[in-house]
Amino acid sequence: MNPDRNTMSVRTQFDFDPSEHYQVTRAVTRATGLRWMVWIVCGVFAVAAAWVVIASWGERSPEAIVVSLLPYVLICVFWIFIFSQMQRNAGKNLMKTDPSVLGPQERTIDAVGYHSRGNGVGLDVPWHAMLRASETDAFFLFFYTKLCVYYLPKRVLSPEQIREVRGLTRAALGDRAQLVQD
Repeated sequence: MNPDRNTMSVRTQFDFDPSEHYQVTRAVTRATGLRWMVWIVCGVFAVAAAWVVIASWGERSPEAIVVSLLPYVLICVFWIFIFSQMQRNAGKNLMKTDPSVLGPQERTIDAVGYHSRGNGVGLDVPWHAMLRASETDAFFLFFYTKLCVYYLPKRVLSPEQIREVRGLTRAALGDRAQLVQD
């Protein structure tokens, strides 16, 4: 690894993959407060279902209580399915609505920040404007805001490049970088 962080950079190129985008969306959901949204909604319906059971306990047959609980269970299952499908479809829809994801995608991490190029569109996010960064098993996630996240897939990086991305990110973000220890 080059000890001079001002001259070090990691540049890679890959093609956009909707299934990978889904994996990133799931990783972002796990890394933010959104991971609790599905369970909070289901918890509200569970409390409502418990209220129905408690309110009708002893007045109705067990079969009638089960039938009255069925809509709550179905709504929870539907909510979990819809949330997952929304995330899955995000990558497919992105290919239709954002032409910059078509074709080769170039990502560069250097002492200045995160740089993205694709289909004639360029994006440069300096480190000082970045909220935080985190690392998962498959990605580096760079949070511009709480929900606006740019990613770099590890599958396109060599082990040396992974160490360099960690070093550049730690040097720039300090405690705001949640990365695997080398």
